[in-house]
This record gives sequence, C-alpha cells and structure tokens, in this order.
Amino acid sequence: MQPLAATLAALLLAHLLADFPLQTGWLIRNKGRKLSALLLHGAVHYALAWSCLVFFGHVRFLSVRNQAILIACLMIHLAVDWTKSTLIARSAVLDNTWTFLTDQTLHLTALTLAAFLITRSGIADLTAWISISALARNRLLETAIVYVSVVFGGGYLIRYLTTGVARHTRGEPESQLQNAGLYIGWIERALVVTAMVLQSPTLVGLILTGKSIARFPEFREARFAEYFLIGTLLSFSLSLLGGIVLLHLLYGSVSLR
Repeated sequence: MQPLAATLAALLLAHLLADFPLQTGWLIRNKGRKLSALLLHGAVHYALAWSCLVFFGHVRFLSVRNQAILIACLMIHLAVDWTKSTLIARSAVLDNTWTFLTDQTLHLTALTLAAFLITRSGIADLTAWISISALARNRLLETAIVYVSVVFGGGYLIRYLTTGVARHTRGEPESQLQNAGLYIGWIERALVVTAMVLQSPTLVGLILTGKSIARFPEFREARFAEYFLIGTLLSFSLSLLGGIVLLHLLYGSVSLR
C-alpha cells in the first residue's frame, strides 16, 4: 500500500473507533457544553491516531512536524464537534442525517489533508492511488446499472404490476412507518442481488424467511397475504434475474455453489 493510502487508512480507522464505539453517551451529550468532555474526546482521538499511524502507517511519532499536523487536525475535529453540538443544543440545526453527513465529511476532509501533509504527497500521488483499469471501470458501470435497475426501477415496476391488487387491500396502519414497505423493498432487492453475486443461495433464503416472519401476524387477512406474496415473489424474481445477469457479466457464467 502506498504511504498516502496507508496513512489515510490508519487515520480513518482511528477516527471511526474514537467517533463511534469509543464515544460514550456522556461525551455525546456534554462535548458541546463541558470543556472536559471535549478534551477527553480529543485525547481519545489523539491516542488512537498515533497508535494506528505508528503501527499501520509507519509514521514517526517523535517528528515535531508530524505532531503539529496531527494536533492541527484534531483541533479542526474538535471545533467541528463543538460547533455541531452547540447548534443542536440551541435548536439552530436539527440532529438529522444531513447534519451527521456534513459532520463526517468535514472530519474526512481534515484527515485527508493531514495524510497529504504527513506523507508530503501531491495530487499525482492521489491520482495514482485511485486510478483503476478500464476493465474495473466497465465492471463498476455494469454493476451500478444492474443494482439501480433492480433496486429502484424494479420498485416502480412492482408498484404498477400490483396496482389492481392494492386497490382491494387495506393500507398500512398508522402505527407503521411511512413508506416502510418502499424502503424494505429497496433493501431486500439489494441484499438478494448481493447474495447472488456472493453465490450464497442460503442468504437469499434467510432474507425471504426474515421478511415473512416480520409480516406473519398480518397473514390472517387473506387479501393482504395474497398481496404480500405477489409483491414479494415479483421482487425476488426481479432480484434473482438481476443477480443472474450480474453473475454472467462479472464471472462469465452463472453458479450458485
């Protein structure tokens, strides 16, 4: 692995460990209000970052330059965390998906900049690292087309095919999540296509079993049971077809050993 890639990967691992499994509820609640909580969060990041850098990235710990770069990166991290926590506490922003993604994007940007500075790399090094062959690009394109077609396009097709049946079936109770069926369908088809690519028919069976168990209490209504079976079988049929196509494109043959 190139020095830039190894350094960035080490910093990313440290960030993930410190920001998720090792960030306690107390830290999450108080790092925007108490300096001690913010500093403790920073100390965890610092310790993990250097542990990963020395072990995986072979970066010199005693280098004053490297220390300054990492400390500057941590200061940016803490400033982002404090700003986010303060804005949420004051109800200036919502603690939602977009806030989380913005927060993590800023952290990742700081980590990438730190990796560049520590390894003294340039854009050419990044280009060489992320460059992929023409064959890999073609495989990625084919995979993306199949997944998008099956997961999202398939949802529209199933909705149109089951329109007649849905008219005679009661809607989802108010206690259920809005559009839950739509999201379940997306995840279900993505998992089935992935199981096909991994050549794991057992996983396909587990997905179908899990979905059936979750909706089992509602099967007492005959119309819903029929609607569920029609929709599920259509969804699985499209997913299996997409998986077969993708297997052929990736491996040149179809096998589910």
